[in-house]
Amino acid sequence: MIRLEGIYKRFGSLEVLKGINLSVEKGEVVCIIGPSGSGKSTLLRSLNHLEKITGGRIFINNELICDRKDDKSIFKPSQYRISKACPKIGMVFQRFNLFPHMTVLENIMLAPKVVKKTPQNSAREYAIHLLDKVGLNDKWDVYPPKLSGGQQQRVAIARALAMRPEIMLFDEPTSALDPELVAEVLEVMSSLALEGMTMLVVTHEMGFAKEVADRVVFMDNGEVIEENTPESLFANPVKVRTKAFLSKII
Repeated sequence: MIRLEGIYKRFGSLEVLKGINLSVEKGEVVCIIGPSGSGKSTLLRSLNHLEKITGGRIFINNELICDRKDDKSIFKPSQYRISKACPKIGMVFQRFNLFPHMTVLENIMLAPKVVKKTPQNSAREYAIHLLDKVGLNDKWDVYPPKLSGGQQQRVAIARALAMRPEIMLFDEPTSALDPELVAEVLEVMSSLALEGMTMLVVTHEMGFAKEVADRVVFMDNGEVIEENTPESLFANPVKVRTKAFLSKII
């Protein structure tokens, strides 16, 4: 479903991604772990076109949608081809980024109404369904500042799901939460995985990666150092750098 080939990203003279190769199959859950500053979040943002890559190729459903070299486009697909090739991608960030002046329900309904021109009644019905899905069906008329951090992040997940994505990207979705609120967000993410959602997750939650991921990718210094099943990577890492990292956090 996703294929990244030789992805490079520079910010001025700082090279953040150094030739990343990675693929994600339909229905697969891939967790990316590694120290802060290793390029994990930049990789996710590059996939979602929030950052423009310096070099490399991005394929979605085997369709080439980005090909750059030395910060210049080699291939420029038409907007029609991009919209046809790209499945809908939802993204959940570290910060919730909810509109504080809108109710929970209004936050979830906004994108389908504005972007997809979904009728009011249909958008509302699906938003209520999603609130039930994330365990917040009694909070539809509440404003985000009145919610806990865990509740706000669950609303953010519902908001991303409102666009009916085929892929969900999670960028350290629990890092801004108090420890006691982490479990409620991870429970929602686990349920999505069980439903077959394709997920690429940047996380520091090793327990989640062990239990839910089909594959774990360890990144450091802008490179993929090692990737394997959770069982193999956590129990028997091959690379010295992976062993050193895991020895400090497990």
